[in-house]
Amino acid sequence: MKIHLRIEGLADLYKLFNRKKDLDVDFPGQTLRDFTNALIRKYGPGVKKAILDQAGEIDLGLRVVVNQSAYLTYGERMDVALHDGDTLHLMTVG
Repeated sequence: MKIHLRIEGLADLYKLFNRKKDLDVDFPGQTLRDFTNALIRKYGPGVKKAILDQAGEIDLGLRVVVNQSAYLTYGERMDVALHDGDTLHLMTVG
């Protein structure tokens, strides 16, 4: 599956992604958790540190938006199904 990732306000990810704010990511799986794990495997543990909290969830200080319309809430978002061609936007809150 291919997902388009956009990041905003995440300097650590920007550096890990070779100064790119937009990426197309191919990964096996169907959920945000699968996608996150694929990013960690591909770009290293710095991704985990930049976006996940101690519980393994995307940090509460980050907003996750799918296709510019669906805001995913903390505690539920890791198991949300993604679809081929979706755009996932990760940004800092505030």
